[in-house]
Amino acid sequence: NAMIQDLVDMARLQAGQIKLDRVPTDLCHYLSDLKGRLSGVLEMQRVSLQLPEVLPTVSADRSRLERIFTNLLSNALKYSPPDTEVLVTAERIDSQVRVLVSDRGEGIAPDDLPHLFQRFYRAKGTRKAEGLGLGLYITKMLVEAHGGNIWVESELGKGSTFSFTLPIAVAMKT
Repeated sequence: NAMIQDLVDMARLQAGQIKLDRVPTDLCHYLSDLKGRLSGVLEMQRVSLQLPEVLPTVSADRSRLERIFTNLLSNALKYSPPDTEVLVTAERIDSQVRVLVSDRGEGIAPDDLPHLFQRFYRAKGTRKAEGLGLGLYITKMLVEAHGGNIWVESELGKGSTFSFTLPIAVAMKT
């Protein structure tokens, strides 16, 4: 079912048929709640949230935001040793909030980095063969649909950090 949903989502994203229901979202509260909701599905006890006390509200479609985080967290957990932490941090940068998901896994080869967000791309060094290679592609499309950007930094043997930005919610004037 997940693979079929990935193919459907990819087609809808490419056709511009996904409408976002963006609402002001407190990322700190949202991530704390999401961590609890995903605990039955992913090894969320390995995920550490280190968020600032004050973080601006972002403009996001909460269900699509869940898909972004689920994809990034599941990859980080899958490609890092079971006894290591996955760290989620965030910071304000101008009119956006940057979110970072970091692991201490095997890292990604430099040759693979430019292609990670392409459709059906699977890094050569990956040890697990499941999936279609659409997760990061869909994640990129969803982040960009929100008006943000996504990128990765990685060092072999030390881990990877996936970063993405979301726009800060503009206060409505009445």
